[in-house]
Amino acid sequence: MRFTTSHPRDFGRDIIDAIDAVPTLCDHVHLPVQSGSDRILNTMQRLYTREQYLERISWMKSAKRPISITSDIIVGFPGETEQDFAETLSLLDEVGYDAIFTFKYSPRPNTPSLALDDAIPDQEKARRLEVLMSHQKEIQIANYRRYIGETLEVMVEGKNDARKQFVGRTSHNKTLNFTAPDTYAPEIGTYVNVKATQSFPNSLLGELVV
Repeated sequence: MRFTTSHPRDFGRDIIDAIDAVPTLCDHVHLPVQSGSDRILNTMQRLYTREQYLERISWMKSAKRPISITSDIIVGFPGETEQDFAETLSLLDEVGYDAIFTFKYSPRPNTPSLALDDAIPDQEKARRLEVLMSHQKEIQIANYRRYIGETLEVMVEGKNDARKQFVGRTSHNKTLNFTAPDTYAPEIGTYVNVKATQSFPNSLLGELVV
């Protein structure tokens, strides 16, 4: 079972306690932050500060088992300055996310931001998005590299016949493609141990441990 998404204001220590206590809960939490700037968080009416968000990150990092952390981030929110954007980039470094889902701001029906002047040109939003994604990619390269040489339990999700690889997912929500002996074909939905041998920005490659 995987805990997916919580609003940071509703995320309590009890969730970390549950992950520590229940082995069937995956070591992964998706905690959307949207921005690293207190000023923008206030404009978004997110009802938490950067410091309060980072407090929740510290709970996860002090858990008994390592927890993979992912998030959502919006760039180009009305009024976002270069300083606000820089604070978001610095948040990536401070948290060390394993992945983020990134978005350019666009007006959405029935949201408070409709009353704000969306004065940031789309070209600038696209530039900030590219900078954000590039910055995160470097973090992910380093994060994924740490798994090389480790033996990980993965749930088999499928098979890529063209590459002669099986597709699996770890408890940390990492995609791990792996090879297996011709005489052994793990079934989809089963759990196997795989030694990670190579890393990429968004996935791992490995060999079945038999």
